[in-house]
Amino acid sequence: MNGRQMDRYLVSPRRLGGSPLVPLLILTAAAAAAAAGPLQAQDAVRLRLDSTAGESLTYKFELSLDIAVPPELGGAQRLESLMVLQQTTRNVRGDTLYFNSAVQDAHFSLRSAEGVEMLPDASADLVGQSFRTAFTRRAQPVIIEIEGQSSQANAQIRSALRQGGFPTLPERAVRVGDRWKDTVRIRAAEMGMAAPGFLILINDISLQRLSRSGSSTIADILVETAYDFEPDQGALPGVSVEMTGSRADSVRFDVTRGHFLSARGAQDFTMSLTVPGLGQAFAVRGSGESSAGLVD
Repeated sequence: MNGRQMDRYLVSPRRLGGSPLVPLLILTAAAAAAAAGPLQAQDAVRLRLDSTAGESLTYKFELSLDIAVPPELGGAQRLESLMVLQQTTRNVRGDTLYFNSAVQDAHFSLRSAEGVEMLPDASADLVGQSFRTAFTRRAQPVIIEIEGQSSQANAQIRSALRQGGFPTLPERAVRVGDRWKDTVRIRAAEMGMAAPGFLILINDISLQRLSRSGSSTIADILVETAYDFEPDQGALPGVSVEMTGSRADSVRFDVTRGHFLSARGAQDFTMSLTVPGLGQAFAVRGSGESSAGLVD
C-alpha cells in the first residue's frame, strides 16, 4: 500500500464509522452538554444545608417597602434596610449546624413622604455585633442568640434573617415540579409593622429547575407566600387586625455544596385595623422588594 492509498484508508468513512474513537467523542460531547445544561426532570435530589467547621459565607440582605398609611396614623412611609452578615460554621452535629455570625454592615430607615425620619437608626450599634445561630439541615432556625443589644437592634437582625426569602427545605428527596409547604410565625414588630401580634407566612414551595454550574448542581426554587395575622390576645382589647397579601421569591440553592446562593422577591399586603370608639377601619397597604445573596 502506497502513501496515497494509506491516506484514503485512514480517512475512509467506513473506517471512521467503525473506529472506537467516534463513540468516545460522541459520549464526551454529550457529557459536556449535560454538564452545562438542565438535568433530567426525573432526577431526584435531597436539598440539605451542609458545611464544615471554619467555613465562612457572607450574605447581603436588602429590603425596600412603601407603606400607605392614613394621614391620622402618620401618612405615607418608606422603609429601607440593608444588612451584611458573615456566617462562620462553628460546629456540625447530626442534623444541626451551629454558626458564629457577625454584622459587617447595616442600615435602617423609616421615613415619611417628606423625608422625615420616623424612627432612630440603630444600625451603627449593630456593625461589629456578634451572635450565634443554629439551623437544622432543612434551614429551620433553632437558635438566634443576640446579647447586649436593644430590642430594636435585635429585631433588625432577626428580621433580616427571617425576611431573606430562604425557605425551609423539604423532608424528602424531590424532583422538578414537586411541592412542599411551610408556615412561619413572626412577630409583626420584627417586620416593621406597628401591630400587636404575629404575621403568619403560609409558604407554598416548589422545585422549578435543576441545572449544572461547574461542579455544582443548582436548584431553582419558587416560594409563593400568603399572609395572615394572629393578634396578641388581650394586647389591645377590642382592636381588630386583619391582613391579606402575598409574596413571591425566586431562590437559588447549591445542592452540591449545601448552601443558599440568592433570593429575590416582591410582596404586597393590606392590613386593616378597627379601633373601638372610632367607628371606622384603617387600612395600611404596603408593597416592596427584597433580596439576599452571597457576597463575593
